[in-house]
Amino acid sequence: MIVMRQITAGVIAFAMLAGCVEPVEQRQADQAEVSAKLAPIILQPNGVSQGENMGFPYGTEKTKIIAMLERFGVVHQSTNEECGAGPMESASSPATGLTANFQDGELVGWFFDGDGTLAHTANDITVGSTRAALEQAMPIEMQTESTLGIEFFSGSGEAGFIGGFLSDDSENATIESLYSGTNCFFR
Repeated sequence: MIVMRQITAGVIAFAMLAGCVEPVEQRQADQAEVSAKLAPIILQPNGVSQGENMGFPYGTEKTKIIAMLERFGVVHQSTNEECGAGPMESASSPATGLTANFQDGELVGWFFDGDGTLAHTANDITVGSTRAALEQAMPIEMQTESTLGIEFFSGSGEAGFIGGFLSDDSENATIESLYSGTNCFFR
């Protein structure tokens, strides 16, 4: 009789726990729904922003950037001690495809290769944009000596810059990724 009660209690406890565990697919669908309701991240030559009055220029504290990225879902953090620009910390948002780079606890750069609906420049340039749209939106200079791929660059000076990589060197090329500020590229 005691054994039967213990088995019954165990089965009831398992059934209760099973009802509380949300399937991975449902969590991912819920996360995608939340991301779709958020204002997109604006990729800027001197930082990022998200929504009205939410600018994050270079020099913004790491905790503020991570809090902004966490609105979209999980954020993965890492450190690279061997970066040519010096030790670099990064916070990556798989939901958006944005990686924010930090030195001494402050935002110094970003890299984007994600969903173009979740992040784009102020003039709507993003991953998947055509080279024609890019050239119409901003003056670019091709980096013919790049060892990383078909690389372009736009802007300079205190206003900052945006760079990126194209799928090929044709007129029909599309943007594969964008970056600005300090990144850990090994050239």
